[in-house]
Formats: sequence, structure tokens, C-alpha cells
Amino acid sequence: MKQRVSSLDLKILVSELEQSIKGYRLQNVYNLTSNNRSFLLKFSIPDSKFNAVLESGFKIYLTDFQRPTQPEPSNFTTKLRKHLKTKRLTNIKQVGDDRIAVLEFSDGFYYLVLEFFSAGNIILLDSELKILSLFRFVDTSGNVQKCQYDVGGTYTMFNKSLFEENSPVLRNALFNQQMILGWISDSKQTEKEKKKIFSIEKLCFNHASYLSSDLIHISLLQNGIKPSTSCLELLENEELLGTTVKCLYDTQARFNTLLETPVGEITGYILSLKNPLFKEDKESSTENLEYVYHEFHPYEPIHKIKDNVKVETVKGYNKTVDKFFTTLEMSKVSLSRQTQQANIERRLQFVKDEHAKKLQALDDVQGLNYRKGYLINLYNEQIEQCKEAVQKLIDQKMDWKNIEKLIKVEQSRGNEIAKMIKSLNLIKNEITVSLVDEEHSLDIDSDSDKADSGWSSDDFDSYSDSETETETKKSLKATKKHINTIDVVIDITQSAFANSSRYFDIKKSAKQKQEKTAKSAVLAIKSSEQKILQDLKKIEKEAKQNVEFKQLRPKYWFEKFFWFISSEGYLCIAGRDDTQIDSIYYRFFDNETDLLVSNDLENALKVFVKNPYKNKDIPPTTFMQAGIFSLSSTRAWENKMVISPWYVQGKDVSKKDFDGTILPSGLLNVSKEKNYLPPCQMVMGAGLLFVADNETFEKYRDNKEARDKELELVSFDRAAGYSNKIRELKTMLQKLESQEKPARDLRNGIESVIEASGEAESESDHELFENNAAVPPLPSQQTQSKIRGKKNKLKKIKEKYGEQDEEDRKLRMAVLGTLKQVEEQKSPKESVDSKEVNDRMSAAAKKDRKRQQQINQISKLIDELENKTDDVETIDDDDNGVKQYAKQISNIDNYHVNITGLLSSPNKTDRVTDCIPVFAPWGALNKYAYKVKLQPGNLKKGKTVADITEVFKRHTKELKEEEVDWLDSGNLIELINPQDFMMILTASKFKVGNGNGRDSGKANSKGSNSNSSRSKSTKGKSKKK
Repeated sequence: MKQRVSSLDLKILVSELEQSIKGYRLQNVYNLTSNNRSFLLKFSIPDSKFNAVLESGFKIYLTDFQRPTQPEPSNFTTKLRKHLKTKRLTNIKQVGDDRIAVLEFSDGFYYLVLEFFSAGNIILLDSELKILSLFRFVDTSGNVQKCQYDVGGTYTMFNKSLFEENSPVLRNALFNQQMILGWISDSKQTEKEKKKIFSIEKLCFNHASYLSSDLIHISLLQNGIKPSTSCLELLENEELLGTTVKCLYDTQARFNTLLETPVGEITGYILSLKNPLFKEDKESSTENLEYVYHEFHPYEPIHKIKDNVKVETVKGYNKTVDKFFTTLEMSKVSLSRQTQQANIERRLQFVKDEHAKKLQALDDVQGLNYRKGYLINLYNEQIEQCKEAVQKLIDQKMDWKNIEKLIKVEQSRGNEIAKMIKSLNLIKNEITVSLVDEEHSLDIDSDSDKADSGWSSDDFDSYSDSETETETKKSLKATKKHINTIDVVIDITQSAFANSSRYFDIKKSAKQKQEKTAKSAVLAIKSSEQKILQDLKKIEKEAKQNVEFKQLRPKYWFEKFFWFISSEGYLCIAGRDDTQIDSIYYRFFDNETDLLVSNDLENALKVFVKNPYKNKDIPPTTFMQAGIFSLSSTRAWENKMVISPWYVQGKDVSKKDFDGTILPSGLLNVSKEKNYLPPCQMVMGAGLLFVADNETFEKYRDNKEARDKELELVSFDRAAGYSNKIRELKTMLQKLESQEKPARDLRNGIESVIEASGEAESESDHELFENNAAVPPLPSQQTQSKIRGKKNKLKKIKEKYGEQDEEDRKLRMAVLGTLKQVEEQKSPKESVDSKEVNDRMSAAAKKDRKRQQQINQISKLIDELENKTDDVETIDDDDNGVKQYAKQISNIDNYHVNITGLLSSPNKTDRVTDCIPVFAPWGALNKYAYKVKLQPGNLKKGKTVADITEVFKRHTKELKEEEVDWLDSGNLIELINPQDFMMILTASKFKVGNGNGRDSGKANSKGSNSNSSRSKSTKGKSKKK
């Protein structure tokens, strides 16, 4: 079974990985539960995600299936997260023809090296190719301390020039006969050491290892060469040598063809072998696999196709590898489960068989001993004669060996009494007689009879002559063929009736033992069954833990928001935060047809109701359901308040503020009066929408299109809505840009005034500093100079320092330590001035920065909306990213058609592939097959999701007992990710019902009654008011 990728496999996979995830950011790294060397790498950009499975030394590929991960990361995974998380994958290359792939992150800031040879390794490098971390330390010479790679060392298997190549390098090697003869001469020296002769296939692969061994094998077969032929024959056969050269060229051409094939166009081949455990009397299923995957190749392996081999083709080699390993892991789980169940059943059957054997043996003992006792009574006269004859010979003190010889002689003479005696055991005073059983046909061997009866004797030596012995054997054989006899052991010291009583006693004790054994057998089997049932439950629990790989489906564009579908089929979406509200308004909200529903409470959801038709109005029921949904995130849910939501038409909603600027994120301007709806009760529910497969989706889509055509419904052109938004945004942009020039002039004027004032202050300070040669008096000193007694002191100071220049003054002040004090007295004024300048500058810069952010935001939105209005038919077919964007735009425009593939209650003929949890008002879930009522309560989200899942599972069992047309037979409910379920809940605490609107338990029902009565009283009070 093929478990690891080859060099050719890696070359193709790397090219497909480069095409798919280059430019994506590494979102996170996880450990897989399959083994400790497997990892899951999640790459993402906005609205696009890829998951890569990496197993050290074995494989790397993108997967379309959800994989179970370990709850806690390993040390190596923690290292990868620390350095590579959120880093952009800028390149991925293979190192030459080696089984080494290198992932470059952040333009060479980090490198992740993946080695797929030997036991493999994963190595994290920095920008200088220094090793930061290793998955596995490799010993080179058996010395534990000496490693091939070490943290801090330099990785030398590649250099940065590797990423300068843009396409795989094609091979155009030259082959000739002399080259192959040189290979043979080189291999002879190796053969002398290893004492092994290479085949032609092995010789070619050893010297052209970049070519696949299977490709060489196929080419040799197609040219009529047996691959296992010894390479030494090439020395003697020149024609064979020339054909081998041609095979190498053919293989190289096929190799280059695979590399030149466009990415994603290579057809992969998967080989499956017949499963020996397959049960022919049952249909093929996950529990009874008919074929098991064995190998995968990027070419057709014609040399491996046989009668018991099934070939399956898949377009795209990455998809081939993903399907192979995913199916193989799922089949391994199924096969393991099947084997364990078979072993358990075998154990139970073994216990039953063992007890049945014991009971049957006891039953046979009873029957045999009863027949023996009966026959003794029947032949009591003949038995007495045998006893008397033997006893007489013993009384005559004849030798025991002579007695046996005498009996044999008498048997040969036709003595009937002697013929009845089969053997003697005179040590125990026993003889064995053969009695004819005419009523019952019991084919019992004498030896086994002795062992069963418990009255057996030792084997006797035969001292008769050869002729007599031969005649005796012939007569015995003849007797066995026609007459059924039973060998019975007789005690010659007791009468015939006493001997028969012994056998009847044995039969009686065997019966008692059988009854006890039967009782203990029942208990033992029951105990074994209980233990086996526990083992089966353990296996089922492990099987649930090893969840079957769920195929990752492409997400609908509205799943990243809060959403539900109303009972009339209208899509209602709400943003999770302010950014998503703006995203919905600009990208998905149509002002002409859509509606905004919300309420006046804090944290209220802004629910956008989508209307795809321009000639059909949204019904009031959808308004009410959207209003309830908007209230579910407010305190009205926790306090069980009855509040009136409101709605406005889309044309009355904008992001334009009263002064013409754009409103902050998350805010919307309602230009007209709000239309308030009647008060509504807070009753929500959780349900399941099932995703239909392509065939079922096409059926429902055709029905919807036919119904819309019959009702003459006209879809709204979203391009016109984009044009209106573009016009509004351009008007706002012009106003912001017109405000930017006066603001810039004002800022420049403030800066010039500040600079001028700063220069003036510095000049005045300089003049003051020059005019005062002596120490400038402080204000306090000026006041004190008028005091009597101070004048003479000031006069002396002036006389002493009057002729001092500036330099002498500074030197003297520095020596005295007063220079620093003067500067400190001057600094507070300067700091106050600089603070005022900074405040004025920061305020102006903040306004400019905010204005510039709005300009950039509006410009970006205008560009995006203008791109959406372009004709997607002009897109270049080779631009994969733009095609994906065009497909996304098409999905947004046709959302009302796409949601027809979400089935609330599938029919018997419908096929579903997945299920999506939905949190919506209870009225919107009327037609759902799986639903449960949610009301305000005390359960947190995690417990709520667990209870909801259990209710759905219990409902599946109920539907199975009722034998309804459709139920979740694929166990899709068990594959729901609890985290995805919790993400759709807008409220915080809940009370879960039993399903179909029934509350769980009496307490809950009482609570619901009290809630309803409370709401009624509230309504009454409101009416009185």
C-alpha cells in the first residue's frame, strides 16, 4: 500500500499548492488526532480558506474534508504558531528532484522545510537559513549526541536562488548505449560487494532517479522488455541495449508531459484491491467495504491492473491524493471496527460452543452408561459365564499372560463366550466384554468408551501368534461393519446386576452434573454477553470520537453574518459588529427593494430584509419575524420584555450624515419616520437546514424558476443599486476633498505662525541675554531691592561683576553651581509653550487623519462597487482569482435561487450532503423537520447547544420508529461542529424545549405558563395606559 509521495508526486503537488495557496496567510497550525506527526495548516484570505494536511516524511496536500484535531498543541506546533501564525505564504518550491519542499513566508523572513525522504522531518528556518526548531532530531552515526541538524545551525540543502525559478525545470538528459554500459561497469563493483545483480529497471532508476520507477517499468513493458531481466544481458544483446535507450527517452518524454500539463488538469488514478472481508450476501457500504484503496499515480499504471483491481480516475492530482488518503483513513476505521465486532462475536460464540460441548458430553455419558447398564441386564447369563471362566483360570493359579493366550485361542476356535471377552485388567479384577446393541446404532470406539465411562483399563499387550492376530483383526472388522457392539467393563468380584447398578449410578450423577452445568452455563453466557455489550459500546464510543471526515462545503456568503430565512422565504441578515453592518449596507443592501428592521433598545440588531423582486412587496409576517430577531440580542430577551420593533424602507436609509460626511462605522441615517410594528413575544427556535446535492438542487431551482415565471415576478437589477450607491459616495467624496484644501491651508498657517512666534521668542531671549552682563535680577529681587539695607549690597555686586563678559559669567556660574538653577527656572515656560504647540498640531493632524481615512474608505468602496458593475464576460479565462471573484458576485446576485437548495424538510427522493444549524424566530421554523423551541432561561450557550443536539438525535430515533418518509439516516447531526452552532446564537442564556415546541419537564412548562401570564398582564397594563 502506497503511504508516501514520490519525487514526481511532490513535484506535481507543489505546483498545485503554489497555484492555490500562494499569497494566503497561515491562520493557524493544529495537531491531528490520526498520529503525532500529522498537522493541519489553515490558510486564509478574506472570503477564501484552504486546509493543508501535512504528515512528516509522508505527504502534504490540500483537503476538502474536516479533520479532527487535538485539543492541545504540541511543543513543536506551539513553535510554529509563535513564528508563522498570520504570516503570508509568499512562495513554495521543491528543491531540485529531491523529496524536499520549502515554504517561504513573508518574503523570506521565515522558511518551513518539509523533508519526505527516510523518516522525514519538518524544519523551521529564519531569514538567514538558521534552524529555529526541528520536529525530529536525526542521528547520523548511532551517536545520540551527534545530530545532522541542530538548533542554531545553518540548513544547507537549498539557497535563496531557489525561489527565482517560476516554472518547473524540464528534463532533456541525453542517453546512449555507452552511458548504459558505463552504468553496468559501475554496478559490477557494487555487485561484488553486495553479491547482487541489478535488473534493467533497477539499473535505469538508480542512474535516472528523477524518473519514476513505475514509469520506467511501463515503458519497458510497452517496448517488450521484461523489467526483471538482468542488466548483464545488455552486454551480450546490442538490440536489447538500443531498446533500453529508447525506453529511457520515452519515459523522459512522458515525465516532461506531466510537468507541462496545466495545473489542476492532471488526471489521477486510484487503484483499489478486493477486500477479503467483504460479505457477498450484503450490499457494499461503509461497514461492508468491497474494495480498499491501495495506490495512487498521476498516470495510468497499466502494469498493475488485474481482475481483482478496480481503477478510479479523479481530475486534479491534489484532489486525487486527498480522496485517496481521506477514504483510506475512513476505511481503516471501518475495517478496524468491523474486525473488532467480529472478534467480539467470535468470543461470544466460543463461550456458547464450549458450554454446549460440556452439556453434550454429559448427555452422551448418560446415554452411554444407561445402554451399558441395560445391556448388562440383557446379557447377564453370558456375562456370568465369562466371569466364571476367567475366575476358574485365576483359581487354578494360571499365569495372566497364559490366560490371555488361552482366551485368544478359544476365540479363534469360535467359542462364543471367549469372543465376548475383549481385554483383561486382572490387576483391578476387571474384564472388558463386547456386547451387541441391536436396538441402537452407536458407532463408539472402545478406547473412547473407556475414557468416557471412567472405568477404563490400561492397554494390553498381545502375545498371540501373528496368524491368529491377523484372523482376529479381520473378524473384528467384519463384526464392526455389520454388528454394532458396546464395550463394557465388568468387575469379576461383583454380580452382573451389581455391575449394571454401577452404570446406572454413573448415569444419575452425570444427569445431576448436567443440570448444574446448564445453570452455570446460562450465567456464564449472560456474563459474557454483558461484557461483550460493554466492549461494543466502547467501540461505538471510540467510533464517535473518531468522527467520519466531513467534506468541507463552500460557505454561503450570508453565513458570516447573523441570518435566517423567514417563513415566506425571504433572507434576513444582520451584522455581528459595526464593520459587518457597513459591509452589508454597501455590498448587499439594495435601497430600492430591501428593508431595515430594528428597535430602540441598546445592542439591537440591524436586520436587513432582502427582497429579490421589484414587483412584489415583503409580507408583514416577515417584518414581525425580523423584528423578533432584532430584539433577541437586547435586554428584552433576558427580561422577557414585550417591545415594538420598527422598520423603514431601504430608500430612507443611508450612511450620509447631516453635514455630508460619512457616518461612523455601524451607524445608519434614517431620513423618514420609523414604522413601528405591534409588540411581539420573545420566542426563538433552533432548526436544521439540509444542503441538497446538485441533482436535488437543480430540481428545486427549476421549480422555483417556473413558479416565478408563472407569477410574473421580475428580479431586481442590483447593478442599478450599485450605481445609486456610487453616485452617493462620489458626492460625499467631493465634499470631503473640498474640505481638505481649506483645512490644509489653515494647518499651514498655524504652523507658520508657530514658527514665527518661536523665532521671535528666541531673538528676544538672545537680546535679553546679551544686554544683561551681570546676573539678571529675579522679580523677587527687584522687590527686595527697594528695602532699606539692601541698596549697598546691590551696589557692591554691580561694582564687582559689572565688567564681566558673557563667557566669564557662565564659567563662574558653572563653578559656583548656579548655572543649572538658572536654566531650570527658564524651562517651565518653554515646556508650556511646546505643549500648546503640540496640542494645536495634534488636533489638526487628527482631523486630517480622520478625513483622509474617510476619503480612502469611500474611494475603496467606489472602486469595489464599480468593479461589481463590470461585465464578467470580459474576464480573462486564465485569471483564476478574478474568475473566483466573478463566481462570488454571481452567487450574491442569485442568492434567492441558491437558497432553494437549503431544505427545511426533505422528501424521500431528496439527497442531502450536509446540514446547517439555524437560529431564528419560532414562527420561521414551522416547516422544519428538526426544530426546538428556545426561550429565555439560565442555560449558557455551550450547554444549550449540547441539549439541542441531543433533542435532534432523540427526534431521529422517534422518526425511525414511526417509519416516516425521510430522516437523518446519514448521521449528519453528529457531524455538526458545536462551535459553528454557538456562533449563530444572538442571545446569551436559554431554556431548551423537547422539540416541536414542547418544553422539557414540568418545571419548564410551569415556567412557560408563568411567562405567558406575565406577558398577558403586561399587555393588559399597556392597554390600560
